[in-house]
Amino acid sequence: MGKRGGVFFLIAALIMTGVIWGNPITRVQSAFFPDIPSIRVSQSLAAIELTVGELQLMAHVNAIAQPRYTPSQKESTRHYITDQLTRYGLEWHEQPYNHPETGVEAAGGVNIVATLPGSDPTKGSFVLGAHYDSIENSPGADDNASAIAALLETARLLAPLMTTDRKTPDRMTPDRMTDNQTVARLPFPHTLKLVFFDQEERQPDGSGLLGSLAFTDEPTNITAVEGAVILDMIGYACRTPGCQQYPQGLPLQNLPDTGDFLAVIGLSDHTDLLGAFMGSAQNTWPLVMSLPIPKATLSLIPDVARSDHAPFWNKNIPAAFVTDTANFRNENYHTERDTPETLDGSFFRGSAQHVVNAITALLSQP
Repeated sequence: MGKRGGVFFLIAALIMTGVIWGNPITRVQSAFFPDIPSIRVSQSLAAIELTVGELQLMAHVNAIAQPRYTPSQKESTRHYITDQLTRYGLEWHEQPYNHPETGVEAAGGVNIVATLPGSDPTKGSFVLGAHYDSIENSPGADDNASAIAALLETARLLAPLMTTDRKTPDRMTPDRMTDNQTVARLPFPHTLKLVFFDQEERQPDGSGLLGSLAFTDEPTNITAVEGAVILDMIGYACRTPGCQQYPQGLPLQNLPDTGDFLAVIGLSDHTDLLGAFMGSAQNTWPLVMSLPIPKATLSLIPDVARSDHAPFWNKNIPAAFVTDTANFRNENYHTERDTPETLDGSFFRGSAQHVVNAITALLSQP
């Protein structure tokens, strides 16, 4: 995760909504924000149970948590990710790209994309994404092996639901089919794209978000994408009173002083994504804090665009940013101390469960 300033949380907290077991615990009244409706898995698919495994999550983190900054360091991580996707029976492809400013291939990176087609070719798709690189000399267990583990766990849970049928032309893969091919499809109407982004972290030239920029700059990648859920640090919790920090002078009272909530940030005119997490919060711990941000304020709060959701916003694609609040909670942020042992297993599992619940709710909408 790129460095965030206090301005972001100052303004975002002004519009913060906390939801625990479906009930608001903190709400700032505003004429700009109607109540966000909860979205759950459609009733016809409600019998499907997808339970996240803590052991599986931590196994992924332990395998990934080592510096992932240089091309050679990231190559081993890509091998791990693609090996897991192959093991789950999913097809994937790499998207190499050059540095957007210099055009130099060596300064670019490689995204990994796995597509799980939906049952209705006329429906659009949703992206579930996270960056797999780390800053230099940090093992990056929370930042961002935790999120990569959640993507892989989502893949593990959804892959067995896919069934094979005759492949018919659809707008998701128009160049890769013939009428006699078959394709494995999810039981949900919408398609899911799992995207593992490279180069989110600050590069030697000061750039960042290069993988998500390269992904969204390719028109075929974002055709019919209805929304993106982007994860960046979801495994760290602190339960000592006072361990959760906020910028000084917040005009709000009774904010949690312990860091055991998951923050979900989106634009106020793209509330379906937030609603999917609110629906999950009604039956899964931990607490979900939803932050709907007015699009008109984005120019005033540049720190809000410091992770891989920002390029989707720039393309006017709804995107939700899911995080444990990074340096406002995790004292190991961007250091060599960001190791698997520092993660909170139960919080991590609950956060990943929210992600699975929310993404399946979105995929299942008719």
